[in-house]
Amino acid sequence: MTRFMNQVSLVTNKKGTALLVALLVMGVLMSISLALSTLIIREIGTTKDLLDTGKAFYAAESGVEISLYNLEKQLPGWDTGKKYKPVKLDEDFEVVGEYLVNNKCSTYPCYDESYGPPADLRAYYGTLDQNESITIPLFTVDDNGLEKSVDDFTVEFYMGFNPEQHLKEEMRIGTDSIASWDVLRWKVFGLREGKTYSISDFTAISSLGFVGFDEITTSGSAKPSWFGSVDCDTKDGHFPDTIECAAMGGGGAYKDYDPEMESALVLGTCTNTQAREHYDYAMAENKKISSENIIECYEIGDFLPNHRLNYLTLTNMVNRAVFREDLNIEEKEAISKIYYRVELFSDEEGKGQTERNEAEIIANGYSGDSKQSVSVKIRKGQLMPVFNFSLYSTYKESHVVDGETLTGDEYFYTGKDLE
Repeated sequence: MTRFMNQVSLVTNKKGTALLVALLVMGVLMSISLALSTLIIREIGTTKDLLDTGKAFYAAESGVEISLYNLEKQLPGWDTGKKYKPVKLDEDFEVVGEYLVNNKCSTYPCYDESYGPPADLRAYYGTLDQNESITIPLFTVDDNGLEKSVDDFTVEFYMGFNPEQHLKEEMRIGTDSIASWDVLRWKVFGLREGKTYSISDFTAISSLGFVGFDEITTSGSAKPSWFGSVDCDTKDGHFPDTIECAAMGGGGAYKDYDPEMESALVLGTCTNTQAREHYDYAMAENKKISSENIIECYEIGDFLPNHRLNYLTLTNMVNRAVFREDLNIEEKEAISKIYYRVELFSDEEGKGQTERNEAEIIANGYSGDSKQSVSVKIRKGQLMPVFNFSLYSTYKESHVVDGETLTGDEYFYTGKDLE
């Protein structure tokens, strides 16, 4: 009897194990659920961040696209004025973007002065191959489409050949003949009272630039030839001061008529700050030739303030026939290059600049906690040829800016007017 009662007690005590098993199973299931929930929540957060990152990137890309459109449609030198402009992509501003465009510079090619003077002065110069031309606007525009013009400029240039090594013997006599060898054709053209005017000339390389010439392109970069509206060595703001412009001069110019030629030759030279040719396209005549056929050299500095939307063109006119005949084509191509730089000046803030050779675009996009940034540099496109001025007008009859009515020469079209 006693043995039977003990067996019953053991059976009765086993009833609590079901609760323990149930609690254990529930604990395991809860742990698994929490682990899965953590993974799901983390995945949801990751997915949201990924979506926000994508939205932010496309917002930044939108800023780049807007910038590219404006650079294409606006007049030269358009930028955002060193300030970010917003891009609204939805009504609630949950996804936003902004863009900044740096497209103005006081030198061409543009060199960022914040980096300081380079060890090699050749870093300041661009390159013109034989027969290559480049057109540089001598103005920029602000957000209202108003012109910010250049008051003065200088063009500094040199060539990378050694007279003793590369020129024919008849061209090497004391390097004096180099000073009469015109290699750079330049022209400044602009508008006045609806008509197109221009001044132009050929210019040579100063023989002084070759004094002590010991390495190709080295001496010339430190002592370049030049022309411009002001003296290269005396203008305030000249950068860098380690470049010393070579001395050049002129003794007047005149026209020489040859019965066997259709047109007269323009002989003689003007000074570095003058031009021998001054042309009125509307009247199709040269305005600076007197009755005695003596050309009155035209001051470049008088042209800029009296004309609007001025452009400067430079063309490499090097004649390879002066080089030694035993040089191969590759050697002649290399020494036919002209290295140039343009410096622009103005006493008024916001003026004295041109568009950069490479416009810089910085765009940011925001969505949630994500930010994406895109940086782009775009090389400037081909500018309008000279003859386009006779095909269309950039001026409007009138326009209201900040409550003031501007007319005639005070206002011209910008891209936003054409939309």
